[in-house]
Amino acid sequence: MRKILIPSDLTDISENALRLAMDMPETFNAEIYLVNFTKHPLGESFAVTGDVDKKYVNEDNVYAISLVKRYYKQLAELATRYSTETRPIHYKIYDSVLKKGVTKFVKENDIDLIIMGTSGEESAEEFFSGNHTEQVIEVATCPVISIKENYKKGDLSKIVLGLSTERDRKDNFLKATNYLNDLAESLNAEIEIVNVVDPGKDSKIEREKELSEFASKFDLRNYTISVVPYHDKEKGLINFASERNAGLLAVFTHAEDGFFRILRSSLSEHLSMHSETPVVTINLHNI
Repeated sequence: MRKILIPSDLTDISENALRLAMDMPETFNAEIYLVNFTKHPLGESFAVTGDVDKKYVNEDNVYAISLVKRYYKQLAELATRYSTETRPIHYKIYDSVLKKGVTKFVKENDIDLIIMGTSGEESAEEFFSGNHTEQVIEVATCPVISIKENYKKGDLSKIVLGLSTERDRKDNFLKATNYLNDLAESLNAEIEIVNVVDPGKDSKIEREKELSEFASKFDLRNYTISVVPYHDKEKGLINFASERNAGLLAVFTHAEDGFFRILRSSLSEHLSMHSETPVVTINLHNI
């Protein structure tokens, strides 16, 4: 993990993403990019100098220029507050709306990980497109960590992986496990594979065998396996991660962009909304 993107709308919730990045141990030696995604008329030079060329100043742009200058100042203050000598923070205003901007920024800068805050809510207006975090998960070509308002640092040497062995032809499990291995090694963390089963209905021994074969096939490293009986998969995973004081709860997802998102229920979406443990989501269809 060499480069981390933190999309920021300059709220307290998005600041939690920066806190998590700085809570990661020194072994997690990655560059941090703190970026606000806002459409503006000022060009890329503004992100470097903070100056505004007179040609951009007209009646239509006065408000936009004022807003971007304020955002830029706030980003600078955040970066200064959290930066250290060994872990500087790059910051900029990126001329794009969030979803398209993140996609372009990740590609242009070879980003390995996205960390972003989420309110855990979805308005009626967002139903078809998803909340901001879910929109990013749907298009992200790298892992996304979502973090809620009540963030408390857990034990980052523990990653709980909620795993189902079901797959479809577009799933890239090998690359997903490579990402997770990389993340775990950067944190000096152990992965605990967890599968939540219906109490009294599923064979624990058979499920453990399936999970072990899966981990071996896709080269998952430094892991243990737990099969947990619980009537609700989402709550079972959340409770397990909380009881372990895990620093991260990881899931692989089939999250789809656009209209198809309303045709399938995404466990990753529910977890990012309800889990107090930060959730690592790796989209099997995009990586």
